[in-house]
Amino acid sequence: MKYIPTNALRGALVAFGVLLAACASPDKPIAEQGPPTPAAAAEMAVMARHDSLMAQTDQLYSLKAQISATHSPAAAPFVRGLLAADAAMMDWMHRYKAPDSTATPAARLAYFQQQQQVLAGVRRQYRATMDSASLFISQHPASSK
Repeated sequence: MKYIPTNALRGALVAFGVLLAACASPDKPIAEQGPPTPAAAAEMAVMARHDSLMAQTDQLYSLKAQISATHSPAAAPFVRGLLAADAAMMDWMHRYKAPDSTATPAARLAYFQQQQQVLAGVRRQYRATMDSASLFISQHPASSK
């Protein structure tokens, strides 16, 4: 039987490829991967802003419950404002579609920068409605009905 070195070579190459793939782990800390691309950094900033707003959702619902507890006819605009802020966030989440990896880096960066602006508007809406709702609550304590 004749020994064919190409089979041994193929086996060694496959083993080397598996070993190489295992070394190039995407689970490395960010510091070891190098700085993110501008588009990746912009995407991380969008997600951080989203997470920050989502963390305020409980407070938004708490304010809505407190306003409702006042049983004041003057509460309606504040409840509507809080609901509109929540709807703006939900609308953003439903419309958000990150470009896939086939998009050019410039197109990805532009999309994430545009989304930062949209979320900045949602943040302003959250802040304004929550501030005005808090003021209303401080002026109209909950009734004990």
